[in-house]
Amino acid sequence: MEKKLKKWTNCNYIIEVTYTDDEKSNAKNQMIEIFWKDVKVPWFRAWHAPKHLIEEKLNPEYIEMWVYEKLINEWLKAILDENKDIKFIWEPYDLNKDDEKKTISVKLDIYPEVEVKDDKWKKNKMKKIESKATDAEVDDALTNLKKNYADYVDTDKIQKDTVSKIGLGFLDKEWNEIEKWTVYLWEPEFTDKDFAKFYDQFIWKEKGKDFEIAYKEKDLPPTFQKRKSEKEAKKIKITIKDIKKVVLPEFTEEKIQKLFPDQKDVKNEKELKAYIKWEIERQKYENELIKSVEEYINDIRWKNMSITIPQTLIHEEFKSRIKNLEDRLGWENGVKQYFQQLWDEKAKAFVEDISKAAQDSLEKFFILQQIAKELELDIDWNKGEHLDVEKKLYEKVMWL
Repeated sequence: MEKKLKKWTNCNYIIEVTYTDDEKSNAKNQMIEIFWKDVKVPWFRAWHAPKHLIEEKLNPEYIEMWVYEKLINEWLKAILDENKDIKFIWEPYDLNKDDEKKTISVKLDIYPEVEVKDDKWKKNKMKKIESKATDAEVDDALTNLKKNYADYVDTDKIQKDTVSKIGLGFLDKEWNEIEKWTVYLWEPEFTDKDFAKFYDQFIWKEKGKDFEIAYKEKDLPPTFQKRKSEKEAKKIKITIKDIKKVVLPEFTEEKIQKLFPDQKDVKNEKELKAYIKWEIERQKYENELIKSVEEYINDIRWKNMSITIPQTLIHEEFKSRIKNLEDRLGWENGVKQYFQQLWDEKAKAFVEDISKAAQDSLEKFFILQQIAKELELDIDWNKGEHLDVEKKLYEKVMWL
């Protein structure tokens, strides 16, 4: 058997072997022997049936494919051993055969290398990260946290700190109700600019009272606009069905210890606010760091460095993203149901978007590796600490 290895594109090689009739026949016999004891032939015990009868029981296409894979795999290891300087990815694909020439070929990808066009990128800077939390942000976060543990008590009038159950009845010009549904009004609506013109019509209204407002679709807030009826509405009858007052808890030391047992250093509301401030600033820093590094990499990727990602790596990253999707949607059935809900073109576009995202992510990763190498960053790529590379890159670039 003869073997050939030739470079094909930026990221793969073609491995071709030429076989003899005897080598193909030997490979076929080896396969039949593997199945000899498992294939049942009438009137014969295991290991005793003639091999030609075993062959008749097997799918000819399966035999042929197995033989060709056997022939190519016998030489793959030898080729890899002879070319240890080439970083192959062990996922052969695109098997082709030519029975007349007695050749078989497969493609084998290699790990990509970044092409560095110039070193002008070393003058690039990142935006300085501003992560300081304001008092207003801390107070808002504390209020939102308290809302998670709030009590809701009956009250008679709509106020800013209430949640109201509102019935909407859409009336035609003859005052017949053509559609109705229920909405809830509370802080998100009261602070929304689109609801501002209706604020005075709802505030202080009493539970159990009805009133009407004119139906002008373009002026209505989004909460009121999801009508399906084809009939034209003239008025909206508002019915205040229920009102609850939101009573925020007081975070006493006892309450804090009960609600946040893992936060041993937080004993009172002052310390809780300090922890919230630290957490806001941590999240701000990480979000801005990710954004800043991504902009930095993208600028270099388009101007100073380039890379071609082999399809093997893209395929593996694609499978990983589909696996994550399966986990979020409830394994394979959840993903299947999700795709069934999409149109064919939309489902196809969704898959293409995942594939493009996989390629984009890999390009950024290898570019980031090259940048870290060029800047001599001390990185343990196997350790994988959260944002370790991004933090060291930011610190290095800011001091260049």
